[in-house]
Formats: sequence, structure tokens, C-alpha cells
Amino acid sequence: MELIKRKRLLENYRSRQSGSYGEITASTIDISLYITHTYEDMGIYSNSFFDPYDDDFVGTYKLKREDINIPVNFNPAIDGRHPLMGPEMYNQDTTTVSGEMDDRYLNSVASYQVDKNNNPIYKPNLNMSKDINKIYDGVLSVSEDEVNYVTGGISIKGGEYKPNTGISFNSKINSYVDDLITGKRWRETTFTHTMGGLRTTSNGELEANVSLYALYKKEELLNIVEPPKVRNRVFISRGGEDIFERHSIMSEIKTRDDIDEYRNGYF
Repeated sequence: MELIKRKRLLENYRSRQSGSYGEITASTIDISLYITHTYEDMGIYSNSFFDPYDDDFVGTYKLKREDINIPVNFNPAIDGRHPLMGPEMYNQDTTTVSGEMDDRYLNSVASYQVDKNNNPIYKPNLNMSKDINKIYDGVLSVSEDEVNYVTGGISIKGGEYKPNTGISFNSKINSYVDDLITGKRWRETTFTHTMGGLRTTSNGELEANVSLYALYKKEELLNIVEPPKVRNRVFISRGGEDIFERHSIMSEIKTRDDIDEYRNGYF
């Protein structure tokens, strides 16, 4: 907390009358203080849902469809909303990423069973994630040559895999890759991951993850950025104190914490 220091000459408050000469008789001392408040430049705004153009709209103001044109090279992600573009037209195209890596995730989808050679057994459609109600980590199919499995997929119906979610892996059973530098060896593995981007409506197996809004400011909130936060903790040092002052103000102390906080550390 910022300390604001102000000095007052006590001689201006001493009595010059006979019988009380030299005593401070003033009951109050006026001090000018600057009270500040914090605010955010963003201001107080409200959200408005996006309603595309509707031929059946009934209201006072309505544009004709032939009077509205979509600009050339209109990009919703940059140019914003347009009345002739429905919410589904703001969905981003899916992007697929694929490549090669080691088989570090293969053991995480193996079952707890092993064969006679102590090799893990891979069981299709067995969810091995820690939270089977939300995440799917498991094998999709297995053959003599390869294992197809998924990590980070969406789990539905208490543990079933939701198609086209998560990262898909394919590991070869008898094909290995050797790293001559580190000496490590792993099964040849490829991965594929499809990212849906931003979606305002459901796109196949992918649910909507964003909404279209407009920011506007209500008329009664113009020029108002945030409710004021007034800092009113003011400590006034009177410059002099009576010998019994410390004892008298102890009556204002109610808890042990008040001793530390009273008058900004007076005690």
C-alpha cells in the first residue's frame, strides 16, 4: 500500500487564549488526500449472439437479400461476421499431421496380461487410460505384423473410442529402427493426427468449440470502464501524542491481528 505523507505545523493549532495558552484545542485537523481508483482499458462490454440473415425475419428494420453482398476474398477469421454467412461457414478446415517416431506409447496401451515369453498382450477395444470416462488410450486392431492404437482419444459410453479423435499410431511388430548414436532400438512406428481447428458448429465427429459473438457497449455504460475500486485505508500521523494515547487506543484493538494491522503497523 502506498503511503501518502503530509505535514502540518502544530503551532497553528495551539491556543493563544489565556487559561489554555499553548495547548492544542483543535478537535479536528483537515488534510487534503488524493483518493485513486484502478481501471482496465478494456472497459465494460456485453456479448451479442450472431444471428445470420433470415428471409423470415419479422421486425422494424430488415435488409433485402439483394442489397447485401459478400466482399471479394472475404475471410471470416480476419474480416469478422457477415449476415449472409451462416455459423457453419466459419468452421476452419481440418489439418492432418503425420510422421515417424519411436514406440514409446506402445506399452501404455498394452493390457496387464503377458504371454509365455513375457511379452505384453495387446487387446483391441480395451481402454487403458487413467480416466476411461473421458479419455481413450487403447488398441484398435492387432495382427501378426502390426498394432494400431490411439492415445488421447475421446471416450464415450463409459470407455468406448470415439472415431477420428486423438493421435493414431501404427507400430510394426518385427520391423525395428536402430539409432547408431544412442544405441537405442524401437519398433518402426508412424503416427497420424487430425486437428479440426476452430468450429462454430459440429463438424462430423468433432463438436463445436467456439461461438460467434459481437462485443458492444450499452448506452448507460458509455465512458465507464470498470466499477471504481476506492482505496480508503488512510493513516494520519498527528505529529504528537499524549503519554496515555497508547493505552487509550488499545480499546480499539479487538484481535491479535489488529495489533499488526492497526494504523499500518503503529504498534
